Amino acid sequence: MACGAGRDASRLDGDAAGTATAWRHHPAMDRRAAEAILLSRGWLPDQPADFQAALLAGAEPRHFRKGEVVFQAGDGPGGLYGIVAGSFGTYVSTPYSAPALSHILHPGWWCGEGPALGGPKRVLTVRSMESSWAMHLPYEAARALVLSNPAAARSVGQLGQIAMRVAIANVAQLMIRRADRRIGAVLLRVTGALDEAALAPTGDIRLTQLEIARMANASRNLVNKSLAQFEAAGWVRLGYNRIAVLDSAALADFAYQRG
Repeated sequence: MACGAGRDASRLDGDAAGTATAWRHHPAMDRRAAEAILLSRGWLPDQPADFQAALLAGAEPRHFRKGEVVFQAGDGPGGLYGIVAGSFGTYVSTPYSAPALSHILHPGWWCGEGPALGGPKRVLTVRSMESSWAMHLPYEAARALVLSNPAAARSVGQLGQIAMRVAIANVAQLMIRRADRRIGAVLLRVTGALDEAALAPTGDIRLTQLEIARMANASRNLVNKSLAQFEAAGWVRLGYNRIAVLDSAALADFAYQRG
């Protein structure tokens, strides 16, 4: 999937939460605020300090309108993007199928590392799901960073490992036969309520029933019915094109038939 976050990148705490929410619709993004968000969550905080400094020094804030394509499968080499506010959707495709929404990336996630690691073309499509901000490291700077030393290459390479874990989870969830359980499992992943083995509630996440239906390979009617059941059980809170996971452990028990 060529995108990664590392530690859970949809849960915002304290000042980082307020900053990311406030900047989503702001006409300008303060560089220091953007860097603070990316250094507080996801993949980047776990990297060496000199790597963090080098990456951020070459990056600039960029705004994306709702629906704007960040990059497209088949595009030539391009740079890295670290999401600061809003959300990006990742779309997978094959030579025989149109792009299909597969995952949602939240603040703290990075994507687009493939070309920096030597990939000749983009392998997926990324689109802004709402008004969003990201820090963009151009291709030349990203490639130079990877080639600067083995440690930097390992750091960027970790994004591919993170993306592979998400892809494996995606496939495993789509193999859940019962639709309501499959919907619950997908909901945990795309909201960030389930990050590897860790479970936690989320804030309000921009997500529509149609998007959930597409990612869970279920009808919209089934999604609507399942979400109503989840809300009645106290597991989620629903709003207009918004959802918050309140009891991720209970939802996971249901989705994965635990306990």
